[in-house]
Amino acid sequence: MPQSTQITSPKSLAIRGPPHDSRSQIPCYHYARGSCRNGNACPYSHLARNEQEIQETSDPEENQNHDNFTRNLCGALAQFECGAQVSKISLPTDFSAARITGLPVGTSPEYVSTLCLGVGIEIPPGCVRVFGAGVLQKSADIRLEDPTFAKLLCAKIDARNNLEPLLFQLQASQIPVSLSSGSNACRIECRKIQCSWYKPAKTAWLNFGSEDIAKRVFNEFTSKRYRILGQTVPCNAPTKSGGGRRNHHAWTLILTGLPIATMEKDILAAIHSPQDIPRNIELGKPSYDVDGELASATVMSLLSQVGPIEWSQANTELEGKRAKAIARFYEESDAREAARTLHNQPLSFGTNMKLTVQLLSTAKFKVAVTIFSAVKTRIHTASEVWIKQHLTFKVYPSPDPGYQYRVLKIEGLVAKDVATAKETMNEILDGITIMSHGKPLWAASLNLNGNAFQKLKKIQQDHGVIVIRNRSKKELKLYGSPEKCEGVESAIVRMISAESSTNHAINLNPECFQWACSGGFQTIVRVLGDNVATFDTVSTPKRILIEGSEKEFEAALKIVKKREFQLMTEASTDKDCSVCWTQAENPVFTKCSHVYCIECFENLCTDAGSGGKKDFSIKCLGEMGKCQEAFGLEELQDNLSSKAFEDILETSFASYIQRHPQMFRYCPKPDCGMIYRANSTMKFNTCAKCLTVTCTFCHAPHEGKTCAEYKDEVSGRYQATQKLKKELGIKDCPKCMTPLEKIEGCNHMTCGGLWDAYLLDLLGGVFRSWAML
Repeated sequence: MPQSTQITSPKSLAIRGPPHDSRSQIPCYHYARGSCRNGNACPYSHLARNEQEIQETSDPEENQNHDNFTRNLCGALAQFECGAQVSKISLPTDFSAARITGLPVGTSPEYVSTLCLGVGIEIPPGCVRVFGAGVLQKSADIRLEDPTFAKLLCAKIDARNNLEPLLFQLQASQIPVSLSSGSNACRIECRKIQCSWYKPAKTAWLNFGSEDIAKRVFNEFTSKRYRILGQTVPCNAPTKSGGGRRNHHAWTLILTGLPIATMEKDILAAIHSPQDIPRNIELGKPSYDVDGELASATVMSLLSQVGPIEWSQANTELEGKRAKAIARFYEESDAREAARTLHNQPLSFGTNMKLTVQLLSTAKFKVAVTIFSAVKTRIHTASEVWIKQHLTFKVYPSPDPGYQYRVLKIEGLVAKDVATAKETMNEILDGITIMSHGKPLWAASLNLNGNAFQKLKKIQQDHGVIVIRNRSKKELKLYGSPEKCEGVESAIVRMISAESSTNHAINLNPECFQWACSGGFQTIVRVLGDNVATFDTVSTPKRILIEGSEKEFEAALKIVKKREFQLMTEASTDKDCSVCWTQAENPVFTKCSHVYCIECFENLCTDAGSGGKKDFSIKCLGEMGKCQEAFGLEELQDNLSSKAFEDILETSFASYIQRHPQMFRYCPKPDCGMIYRANSTMKFNTCAKCLTVTCTFCHAPHEGKTCAEYKDEVSGRYQATQKLKKELGIKDCPKCMTPLEKIEGCNHMTCGGLWDAYLLDLLGGVFRSWAML
């Protein structure tokens, strides 16, 4: 796995402010409390709270972020591909793992791979993790996607066949399998560590002939008014030297931790008063003689012994007494191991030099620009608390002017504080759900871009807030400062209550859809006027939606039936949304050269698995639905909020499980949600979450019995169940056996799969809980 190590200049690492002093953009904690004694000399910001702005900062780490689009869902590791489709699902039972101990110093994954090949087992180096930094013997954990591998490896090594005599001390044992956590933009990440160590420094002895002068200079250094090369330095209290009354160097001050570049002239320049000039200055040698690049390389070497590093950056030239480095591991377990084993580790390049290693917790958020602008004041107020908790909060600039999202990051050493800050941010970004009579306010007219939607936009503009429609959840979300949101909820409730228009849908067959795309829909718009007709190209079948009177609906239906055209005076432009066919609002531009409203694009993605479609896949609807280009995962991630993207991956995963009951099943315990792999023979699976034991062949909990024995035992209850289902008109899905009941509508039914099927629970032949899909 590739690593990136950079030794950067102060300018490239000044992520909190201008290059001249990175602290100048950080609010001064003491000034905020009215007690900063440094005055204008304080390097931190003394702007009043109401003058502070949320700073947008670049970060070299952001350019190195890599998402492998693997997620840990329902106890499985899911890999996704173009269109947000599931490409592979792995379960812990598909793997086995072993640990080899007693390996020699200098062992690498390649060495372990060669060693295993010597006993007849081929293992890629990428499956090996070597650990044991700073010890005489190493250990290696090996995980392979083969349930029998670990047992075979242990037997081979224990037999000692084909092993060199020096390796006879090796021990191998099976260990529990833990799947990689994968990445997830909605959870706190703990894969990064920060390291620091003292830079090489000098010591200086200042000799004075007078105790008063020595004490005066001592006070100036301890009060931080005297600085060496712009830095404060520790100063020991004056001590009396040996010698007689005529000794002019009787009093000595010792300055420690001086920058390595310090010369005698720098010390003299720091002492402002001519009366305080020392009689003699003696400079010691540097505490160690290793340049910053070599010191950084030594630290990175220690870190890489723990596990593979995804990205790293070291800097030894920022002001301060300590050099710093940060590294992000591929696995969270490696980052935690580095913090545990390398903290206070002695460093070879300095006497009594120890390394400080701390684990960082990171929470990231991607939010639409419109929402961010609306809640910016609330975020700033919350960030004042985070600063007091020594958390870092950053807002990253947009990569280009047309980008519709902002990325925010909260980071700190105390995981609990980061988790609390994340909850606060989630609450702000979730907005206010507009309620009416104790439930979310919604009206069918809000599904369209008609009169109700236009009135909603007018309320937005009048009050300076943002209202977002969530059509899948049928709710409205309100964003803005608390003072602006006051009264908006009641205004929206009144507007929806007064809305008298009704909604009608005209389903389109393929010929009518082609006619609508070729100008028929524009004809309806010209006849009925703006904000009455909406073209729904996402649903199946495609529809033209009419928000208006019965007379307007009949007029539109007549045009569709006759497939009338009116002469087009204006052609559709490349700025029109590919879904709603109006000028795109907050446009999202795709790589296949099509454009969407930001809201329409998100609805397109969330509806990808609906309507009885064969497979979950998010495809472009450009060129009147002919494009059908599957969106890449990077493109989807770029054009969706972090929450929406993760929700879509979870929906795709659930859809895959529902559509493949012959491969995967959910644990039968209600509300468990874990999955297991179905088998063609009787095997038992113990759920890692609820410990329910289930047969993976017949999917019933009959531990200690065969499938036939269990079937005979429950046959009486089975027959009673079948009789009751017949009386109620319930039939089983022929594919997955999910019970289905027809309540209304046509004879065409779409099975919801296994998602809710296991809410069925029988107790003495009587239904205690039943899910009708």
